[in-house]
Amino acid sequence: MERESKKEESQHMKLVDLEHHFYDRSTIDAMEAREGKGYPYYNAKEDLIHWNDLLTMPQGPLLKRLLDVGEARLEMMDRLGISTAVLSCSQGIEEVDPAESVELARRSNNAAYELSRRYPGRYLGSAILPSRDPKAACEELQRCVEELGFVCWHTHSNYGPVDSPDQERFRPIWQKAADLGVYVYLHPNLPQDKTMLSRYGFTMAGPGAGFTVDTMLQVLKLIVGGLFDEIPETKMLVGHLGESIPFLMDRIDNRMNFLPNPALKNREKPSYYFKRNIMVTTSGNMSPEAFACTKAVFGIDHILFGSDYAFEAAEDMVEYVTKLPLTEEERAMLYYQNAEKLGVR
Repeated sequence: MERESKKEESQHMKLVDLEHHFYDRSTIDAMEAREGKGYPYYNAKEDLIHWNDLLTMPQGPLLKRLLDVGEARLEMMDRLGISTAVLSCSQGIEEVDPAESVELARRSNNAAYELSRRYPGRYLGSAILPSRDPKAACEELQRCVEELGFVCWHTHSNYGPVDSPDQERFRPIWQKAADLGVYVYLHPNLPQDKTMLSRYGFTMAGPGAGFTVDTMLQVLKLIVGGLFDEIPETKMLVGHLGESIPFLMDRIDNRMNFLPNPALKNREKPSYYFKRNIMVTTSGNMSPEAFACTKAVFGIDHILFGSDYAFEAAEDMVEYVTKLPLTEEERAMLYYQNAEKLGVR
């Protein structure tokens, strides 16, 4: 009876979803038109996204769910008690040559803005940027925040086989996000070394292991590269309960302290930045043991709800967090209060 009572209480509590994906039809059409021009591209006949010459991702019902951001999705959100969702595009736009990605990013951001206007309070926008052109990216981020009211920059753990957000040439975008007062959501991408896991297919190279490996290393590169010391106002979110870092946090601190070297530019232990700059979401990790570890290492005030829809079943994610053994105060922090600290209202 007590568990049922807590479940009913949680169903009436505001729930903000910090990782909620969509695709816009115009950008899918543009990705289809890219076939023969380079990677990534979408082949409609095969119903596959070709991420590189070794890895493809089947779409099937997933594409339909990503494109459906109207009444059907809102009905699902209502049924699950999701009050507000921050929309993000994970379509490979950042990997496309800047000559194309500037317009692709603008289209996707405009689509997210129109949804936020059509359904006020239900959808908020996060900016996808033509990141390989830092000047254009800064201009688009400023437009998205100041004109469209977006709450964050949604970026990826790499921008293809060469570029990644820890590189010095991308610092102006991080500075622009800090100046505008918006957080950065670092979302996984396939490993930059396409041969590392490709012989095991997309499942292993992507969500099974590759996404975690690439994103975990990118977070650590941002830390040891000195980003959070150079731009201390930076606020960053990482999904999947921290991409295994909570489990490894003590060892990471210990070994970097044991073997210091001048290549490490961070002024504090890596764990320090998870207290000051970095928060994590639940997206796509439904392990009670992983949640307990993350809560013990980072604290409940650094964990937010993310469904990872449509790449995960939102129903499963909501049921998972509903069953977590939390006090009412802890649940409020996880569900919406920690999001409000980031300016997501």
